[in-house]
Amino acid sequence: MLSSTHLLLLHTLSIIISRSAAGAPPSPQKRATAPLLKEHHLVPRSWTLVGPSPKTSLIQLHIGLVQQNPGAIEQHLLEISDPSHARYGKFLTQQEIHALVGPSEESTNLVEEWLRDHGIAEWRRNGAGDVIHCTMEIGKAEELLNTTYSTFRHVEDEGVEVQRAMEWSLPEFLHDHVELVQPTTSFFRPRGEERIRGGSSGGGGGEEIVMAGRRKAKGKRQEVSADELLNPPPQKEGGGDDLASICQADYVTPDCKRKLYGTMNYVPRAADKQSIATTNFLNQTVLLADITLFMQKFRPDAVNVSDTINMISIDGGDLTQTLTEEKISLKKGSEANLDVHNIASMAHPIPLTAYHTGGMPPFQPSDSTPRNTNEPYLDWLEYVLGQEQVPSVISSSYGDDEDTVPRSYAERVCHGFAQLGARGVSVVVSSGDRGVGEDGECTTNDGSNRQRFIARFPASCPWVTTVGATKEFEPEVCTTRFKSGGGFSNYFDRPEYQNPTVPDYVSSLKGKYSEFFNADGRGYPDVAAQGNHDTHYWNGVLSVAGGTSAAAPTFAGVIALVNDVLLSNGRAPLGFLNPWLYAKGFQGLTDVVTGDSGGCETDGFPAQEGWDAVSGFGTPRFRDLWEIALKSSDGSDGSDGSDGGDGSSSGGGDSSGHENYS
Repeated sequence: MLSSTHLLLLHTLSIIISRSAAGAPPSPQKRATAPLLKEHHLVPRSWTLVGPSPKTSLIQLHIGLVQQNPGAIEQHLLEISDPSHARYGKFLTQQEIHALVGPSEESTNLVEEWLRDHGIAEWRRNGAGDVIHCTMEIGKAEELLNTTYSTFRHVEDEGVEVQRAMEWSLPEFLHDHVELVQPTTSFFRPRGEERIRGGSSGGGGGEEIVMAGRRKAKGKRQEVSADELLNPPPQKEGGGDDLASICQADYVTPDCKRKLYGTMNYVPRAADKQSIATTNFLNQTVLLADITLFMQKFRPDAVNVSDTINMISIDGGDLTQTLTEEKISLKKGSEANLDVHNIASMAHPIPLTAYHTGGMPPFQPSDSTPRNTNEPYLDWLEYVLGQEQVPSVISSSYGDDEDTVPRSYAERVCHGFAQLGARGVSVVVSSGDRGVGEDGECTTNDGSNRQRFIARFPASCPWVTTVGATKEFEPEVCTTRFKSGGGFSNYFDRPEYQNPTVPDYVSSLKGKYSEFFNADGRGYPDVAAQGNHDTHYWNGVLSVAGGTSAAAPTFAGVIALVNDVLLSNGRAPLGFLNPWLYAKGFQGLTDVVTGDSGGCETDGFPAQEGWDAVSGFGTPRFRDLWEIALKSSDGSDGSDGSDGGDGSSSGGGDSSGHENYS
């Protein structure tokens, strides 16, 4: 009997065949149709116009074709991620994904003929065939899209310039076949959600990082005396193995978090059956020497991590290990190190990949090669989706204001995350470090200049698991040094899995700030983890860092260990987490009820019992999570002691055949 997956794929094939038969090359009259506006997007407040783009400089366009079967991937994802559904855990293959999302032959033919009509003879398509890449002079791109490109500079990072157009057009006959063309209107610049305290410091890519002995205070840089720079407090010595002896709030070590979340004594048994990954953008680079120093000090049994990280460069992503004076001034590598410190120290020895995606360098008009000023998330997604083997957990600590991103771009990226989820990947992202928005910057980017809470992207995507940050231990509370991001999307509707939970939270607000947020939007974060004063090495210097950049990889590491329990018992990994989290997994989280996501000159959203828009459902309890996951995967109570290996526990087992890992 054919599965529902195969039936849908057969249906997809029949659609392609019927459209191919019906489709015919456009007539000259169609091709001559005057261009009609396809998309318009205002320049975000963080960018300023420099001048016209050089006409002869090269640019690489990414043309996203309309995918067949709209909503099919998302429907598959909801079914295979729902523990109550018969298809739970039955992930799709890369080939099945391609069959679902590939464009019609008609769309492909029309777009390729349109390119040829404009004298463009060379292009390439991605594996699914839904993206066409072609390189041309900016002047030719302006002719193709009936637009004008300009150079824009980021107001905070003056070295960052991009070539963008405020609007673009297509012939009317292509409007139903082309979803987006970038780089055009998107100013998405994914910044790291990292906050550094003390040490040698800088700013590259992070949010509100202390820079070279300076502290940001309400929009201006304020000098800090030398004795205020961090001198890391000594670790507690010989005080026992209880939480109070291991943890201190201003110096959070890997052992502290492993003890807090119950993973300290767990030894992975199926590390060769999965892998984990982090993402890096804006020329952030994992500095392997710093990783070695970190592990030597805080997790000596994992000191070989730096020798085994799979360092991947995508579209010119920087893998250089030498820090120049410029890189030091920009603190390049700090964000990348923070992610690896947290995920690797939690999930060792599960193999780790670090993706480094190029993008948004200073624009050099004299270059004869296309500048990689396109959208790094699209580049990264295309690369990962093009691989036959994908990690089981991916942590990403980068984001930007949702309204800097055209809706079509956000939807395309979010759809890419859905494809990863359908293949069994847990995508974990940071919620941001600005609460509901930066004070003084909470106006809409639609020309109306209305006051509005500013959502973060991709934190607002329904197909990722978003992580907020906490501090302290018994109990954990929401961070106050910075406000952990939280709120509601203005682009994405509340997903089905949130319906039993989120409306109750919105009702509990009793209309407070209702004019500032979309009560029907996707609420975030989903969960939380420590992210206030984590130990951190950069450029050979020990310091303390925080932000949701620390929280996301920490939570991702715990999920990788839950997957290890599942895999060692012959079960599938968790994949997309949220339907399971909202239905059952929340019972394995510790509720965080103190704090808020203040910003926009308000106190934002409050933490409270149950789900809230500051800490989600709370922080992980490893043992409870894996027990719930085992029960969810087969409907049993998880006590049969079955094992994916030799059937034995890793030692010190309890009556269930599993070790007491806490």
